[in-house]
Order: sequence, then structure tokens, then C-alpha cells
Amino acid sequence: MLLDRMEGVERPGHVVFVADATNLQRNLYLFSQIRELDVPVLVALTMTDLLEKSGQNLDVEELQKELGVPVVPVVAGDATSVQSFRRKLDQFVDQSPLPEQHLAYEAKLESVLDEFLRQARGHHQISRQEALQLLIFPGDERQWEPNEAVLELAEDAIEKLKAAGLQSPGVLTRNRYSWSRGVTEKVIQRIGKAPTTFRDRMDRFLTGKVTGFASFLVIMAVVFQSIYAWAGPLMDGIEWIFSALGELAGSGLSESPVLQSLLVDGILAGVGSVLVFLPQIMILFAFIAILEDSGYLARTAFMMDRLLGWTGLNGRSFIPLLSSFACAIPGVMSARVIGDERARKATILVAPLMSCSARLPVYVLFIGAFIEPDYGPFVAGAMLFAMHFIGLIVALPVSFILNRGILKTPPSPFVLEMPPYRMPMIKNVSIRVYEAAKKFVVRAGTVIFALSIVIWALSYFPSTNPAMEGVEAKYSSLMEQVETESSNPGSESDDSRAIEELEAQKERALASARLEGSYLGMAGKWIQPAFAPLGFDWKLTVGLLSAFPAREVIVSTLGIIYNASDEEEGLKLSLSSARDSEGNPLYGPLHAITMMVFFALCAQCMSTLVVVQKELGSWKYAVFTFFYMTALAYVAGLIVYQVGSLITG
Repeated sequence: MLLDRMEGVERPGHVVFVADATNLQRNLYLFSQIRELDVPVLVALTMTDLLEKSGQNLDVEELQKELGVPVVPVVAGDATSVQSFRRKLDQFVDQSPLPEQHLAYEAKLESVLDEFLRQARGHHQISRQEALQLLIFPGDERQWEPNEAVLELAEDAIEKLKAAGLQSPGVLTRNRYSWSRGVTEKVIQRIGKAPTTFRDRMDRFLTGKVTGFASFLVIMAVVFQSIYAWAGPLMDGIEWIFSALGELAGSGLSESPVLQSLLVDGILAGVGSVLVFLPQIMILFAFIAILEDSGYLARTAFMMDRLLGWTGLNGRSFIPLLSSFACAIPGVMSARVIGDERARKATILVAPLMSCSARLPVYVLFIGAFIEPDYGPFVAGAMLFAMHFIGLIVALPVSFILNRGILKTPPSPFVLEMPPYRMPMIKNVSIRVYEAAKKFVVRAGTVIFALSIVIWALSYFPSTNPAMEGVEAKYSSLMEQVETESSNPGSESDDSRAIEELEAQKERALASARLEGSYLGMAGKWIQPAFAPLGFDWKLTVGLLSAFPAREVIVSTLGIIYNASDEEEGLKLSLSSARDSEGNPLYGPLHAITMMVFFALCAQCMSTLVVVQKELGSWKYAVFTFFYMTALAYVAGLIVYQVGSLITG
């Protein structure tokens, strides 16, 4: 945008350049380029308080003199400082002062540049930045097209630069870094011996060979234990709201059974089963925002460089992988920072293995139904922690195979600038949590809503099944028997309560028979043999297949299949209490672990696959990602279930 290369977007008339006082030299390199655009520039100087705490002092007046533009110190957390900055910003916009000076390059380059500018401006109004672009990068894309006279002058100037060995981007880099280093040394003075700071002590602990990895595991364990423990009351509240809505809709639409089923069993059961996990999504993103804002996440990338070295990746790859724990889409896109093309490809191909927030509802559902009731909340939290790390553990050998066997990626160095430790800002954390919650709710209100209606229709129609007649006959006979027994002289049985219970059993049996004879039931039974070795019946198979467009859809699908919209019949209870024809439990902890392992490794997100295609420029990579992850998930699930079956007998 600043170079006027975005079609349809005008170049800004003013620039506010935010400079970090603790990293001034590197910031001034970029400033030297922006100043040459010949537009008014204001420097907002931040982190001056941290610079002073490190035993250094910055002369703002001297810096302003060296830069030739207004320099205004500002502390983001200080309201008075921010208000002062706003007043000076208004004054800057009103006055619009152009830079008083520019970077003076080495003599020969400066001489050729000045001569070219003087002659070219007789034909076209051109900035120093545009002139340098034309002389040093003549083949680059430009929004403006110089006329013939300017092009002829440029050719002459380029020949002079080539003759002097100065027609190279490296010359500009050398001059700019030399200037920025000189200015930094001139305006920053050390006012005392650098003390051993809190940052130094924390870095020694958090990035140590042993303490670094240990602290990382402890922090992650606390995060996932908290996600599981703190969200409980909020989830109960959301469940209560949707149960009340279901009862209200059910009683109000009793005369229209199809519409009643659509609203209660389809929309409310489907969307409600997913939205109940909103508190956990918000807690997860709050922790991620806090760790990122504090400066800790950058240090994990430094630590993981040692762990990733043998795979052919480095710490730079860990940042996209870490981002993928929230969502694989920004994780895949953030791999653009990786310079080596083959390392970038490998990172993108394994990023979807990280357990994103869409997998969280699946984990919580099965852990809550089968792990926590038998083993308690501590084991449940540990299982949630383990599920999130399965993808990372599997990604390491997969990266090794991709890098060494397929892409043959050479080792590349990893350089990272450590940000200072900061107290996370409530505003930044709140924005991250709000954006994550909004995205989750919008997804539930669009994708999940639409798929819930489709799945309901497939599970409801055809609405007749020969087995339903048998159910009707069976329960009619049982009710007649109860009424006959209660009418006998001396009988003390409560026939009204018994009949109510039989009516409820009848409704569940009819719903089960209708589902089994529906299009969804028929498709599930047809496909189920392929998933039988993983211990999945046709209902779990249908739920699994429905989740391929988006992982969390399995929750709404199972909510519809098990008619889990009643307050006392939540989805977790429906799954844990499901029985076969002989009264034996259909599912247990082994089924839950197998399903979670499958979801941890499978490519069940169309949006991610589309982004993989866009980032790597070919559908073959997206197709490869889908098939290798699905095969990996199937094999891992098969091993878990079969080995678990042998152990448990």
C-alpha cells in the first residue's frame, strides 16, 4: 500500500511509524525506507519505560533531529500519555510536515541518485523511494509507469551504478544498517551497569534444556485442566437454556409432529449440542492470548528448535504449528514466514495434525461421557491434555518422512528475536476471546445449522418403517396388561406412573426404529463394516462421516441420532447409557479413546484443505493431506481398539 502497488487503494497521505525503543536499530531500517516516500511521517516511540528499566536512556530531541520528523514518546498503558499523543497527532495532521532530510548513501550512489532525481523531476514527479526502485529494482512491479524520457535517464543512471559496482540491493541494505546503527549509538546512552533483570532470570528457567520443557508441559497441563474444570457451570447453564427451549417448542408444536421434530430434534438438538462448548473455546483462546501477549510463546519456539531439528524443521516451523492449536487455517497461512520452500511445504502438510479448537467439543463429549464418570476429573483433564499432544507427537515422524524422504529438505538456521516479558493487556485478551467466540457462534449459526437440518431430514425420512408397527403392537400389549392388572380387586399398583414410563419407552423405541429405517440409518449400515474393526457401530459411523466437512458436526449429528434434547437425557448420558438388544453397554472408554484418536489425526475440515491448496498452489497437496491424514487416523484407531480389546479381554 505504501508503495502504491495495491490497485484501487490510494497511498496514504500521512504515516504514523510505531518504533520500539528497545529495538530501535532494526526499526530505523524500515523507517529509512518509509521516509523516502516523501510523505509526512510521525514517529510514535514506544517501550521507553522498558528501556529505562534496563539501565539505558534515549535522547528524544536528538533522535528527532537525526530523523528529521516529529518523534512522540507514548506508553500504551498510560491514559495520559495516550491523550498527549492524540493531541500531537492532530497537530501533525494539520501541519503535515514533510521529512526535513533523507538518508545520505555513500558518495557515488548519492551523486548518481541526486542527478537522476533532478533530471527526472523535470518530466515526472518522483520520490526518492520510486527512484531507487527504478534504479536498483528495474524489473519490479509498479503501479505508475514512467515515460520514455524518465526511462532513458534511468538507463543511463543504471549503467553508472553498474560501473561503480553499486547496482545491487545489498548496497542499500549496507547503507541503511550502517545509518541505523550510527543513530542508535548516538541517541541511546547507558546510565548504569545493566542489572541481572527479571527477564534474564525467567529466560534461564523457561528456555533451559530441562526446566524449559518441564515448565512447558506443566503450563500446558494447567491450561487443559482449567479448560475442563472452569467451563462446567457455564456449560450446564447453556444446556439448561436449550433444554427449556426444547420443552417450550415441543409443547407449542404438538399438533405438527414434523415441524416439532425439525425444531426440537433437528435444529435445537444439533446447534445446541455444539454451542454448549462455547465456554471451553473462550477459555482456550483466553489462555493462548495471555501466553502470546506475555512473550512466552516466542520462547517456546526457541525451545522447540532443539526438538524439531532431527525432523528437518526448526523453531520457525513451530510458530505455525502452535497457531494451529487454535485453528489450522491461520496456522497454515502463517507458514509464509518460512524462507525455505520445502520446509514451508512440510510445515503446511503437518499443521492440520495439531488439535484445533474444533476438535475440543469432540474430546469433551467423549471424555465427559466415558472417562470422567469412571476415573474422575483429574484423569479427564489429563486425557484432554494427551489428546491435544497426540497430533504434535505424530507430526514429528511425519515431518521426518516428508523432509528426508519426499521433500528432502536441508537443515536451515533459525534466528528469533525474543520479545520482552509483558503483563498481558486485558483489552488484547478480550478482543482475541471475542473474535474466537464470534467465529464459533457464527459457524454454529450457519454451517452447523444447515447441516443439522440436512442430517435431521436424512434421519427422519422415510418416516415409515415396518419395525415401527411391531413397536406399536408390543407397547400397546404391555399397556393393556398394566391396565388389566391395576383393575384387579386388591391391586395397589400405580398404573398411571407405569403407563407414563411405558409411553416414554415407546417413544424412544419408535425414534430408534424410525432412525434405523431412515436414509441415514441405511447409509450407516451400508458403510459400517469398514469401521467395524475400530469398534464403531452404524450410529458412530454416521456421526464420523458427517464430520468430514467440519469436525464438530459429529456432536450435532449424535445429538440428533440420540434425540438428546431433553433436560434429563443429555448427549453424554445418552451415549453412556446406550444398550444393545441384550442390555449390554454399546460403548465404553475404549470406544471413546478410539474415536478421539481418530479425530485427533483425521483431516475433517474442508476449509483447511482449501487453504492448503491456496498456499501451495495445487490441489494435489490438499488431496495428499486428506488421504494421508485419514489413513493415519484409521490405522491409529485400529491399533488402539484392537490392542485395547486384547488387554481388556
